Amino acid sequence: MSRAAASLPRRRLLTAALAWPALRCGAQPMLEIRHGIDLRPGAPAIFRYELEVLRLLLDKTAAEFGPYRLMEQPPMSQARSFRQLATGDLDLAVALTSREHEALAEPLRVCLHRGLLGVRLPIALKRRSAELSALPDLAALRRERIAQVSGWPDLAVLQANGLQVQSLPRLELFPEALRRGRADLFALGVTEAQAIVEPLPDCRVLDDWLIAYPAASHFFVGRHRPELLGRLHAGWELVLADGSFAALFERVLGPAVARARLAERRWIVLANPDLPAQTPLHEARLWHPLLKGRLLPVAAP
Repeated sequence: MSRAAASLPRRRLLTAALAWPALRCGAQPMLEIRHGIDLRPGAPAIFRYELEVLRLLLDKTAAEFGPYRLMEQPPMSQARSFRQLATGDLDLAVALTSREHEALAEPLRVCLHRGLLGVRLPIALKRRSAELSALPDLAALRRERIAQVSGWPDLAVLQANGLQVQSLPRLELFPEALRRGRADLFALGVTEAQAIVEPLPDCRVLDDWLIAYPAASHFFVGRHRPELLGRLHAGWELVLADGSFAALFERVLGPAVARARLAERRWIVLANPDLPAQTPLHEARLWHPLLKGRLLPVAAP
């Protein structure tokens, strides 16, 4: 078994399995999962990838754990999704981890985006792209105003590093914030930025630099669903060991990573004081190779 697979919490997996005696006796009831992945028309395509990863984990465990049914819930903010996880009104959500998120729900500590949601590409109005592409370092970035969505852990990271942050209630509002001069920049993860910006004729992703901080996007499961937590732990063990997760990542997100030319950019590295200490930064196989030596203190595999 790989070191990454071995790092998954086996005690929780065993507890979840014992809590589902009907399953272990041969009966395989339908597992219903109320999830908060946003699949409405117009939602960022990255959400479809997150659903594909979820289906991969569930399909890999179907022979042992039985059938499942995914039940999409109405779109909601991250803050509301975590409130519903805590109250038992939602079973699963996806988000960057933080101390607050982990206080409200159980994380599966494998990053869906291999750390690349913490690598943020800057977005600006096209008419200002030459000016803002020339920013040399963090000190210069601190003189600009950067917008971020309230309720996203990224906002607290930017503030903790001394940036001037304009809070937005929803992702869809960032183009107007740039147009009205309320902010100079916005930033999105490397796996999502180009797809979100391409339909916006007056905005562009800058090519010369990026913001980076250690971050992990996880599936979070409500504590009322230990059987779901156990099944997903088992699924991660399987897909890390057989390479199917890496293959899915490269098929869906690999082209966006290659297009971003990360190795050719200036990396403005920030600290993430809200990253939980349990995040397995030392597990090299869980992170994208470009992060090693630039961002994460990972050991050799």
